[in-house]
Amino acid sequence: MASELEKAKASKPEGQPKPSLVDRIRRWQLLFAALGFPAWWMLGGQREAVSFLVGAFASIASFGLLDRFTSAVGGGAVSGAGVALSAVRILVIGGLLFVIINNYSLHPLAAGTGLLITVAAIMVEALTGSLLCMNLV
Repeated sequence: MASELEKAKASKPEGQPKPSLVDRIRRWQLLFAALGFPAWWMLGGQREAVSFLVGAFASIASFGLLDRFTSAVGGGAVSGAGVALSAVRILVIGGLLFVIINNYSLHPLAAGTGLLITVAAIMVEALTGSLLCMNLV
């Protein structure tokens, strides 16, 4: 008798490509950002919710830049200027975030929580991948 997992795999159309790891992480990021915003709004108010969104945006943008950077490095020959430009972009994002938090008096804990959504997305993806490999899900 076929297990539920095999039945689910058999019912999936063959023409649809499987989403990549990076795409699945981006979905988790968006889900966490969508859940975190109203949670911070209820916990602290508008200032905290906006602070969380600023952190989440910086986290998502940083992940996107790192993805582009690693794709460029893995794609063959990379110029020194391309690597330097990617590093400068990440430093600029960090500097802008520092200035925004200090000048606009954002809530540091909420912004820090937003910055961690990529870490949470990667952890959830790693755990669900491990559980799928062990046939627990």
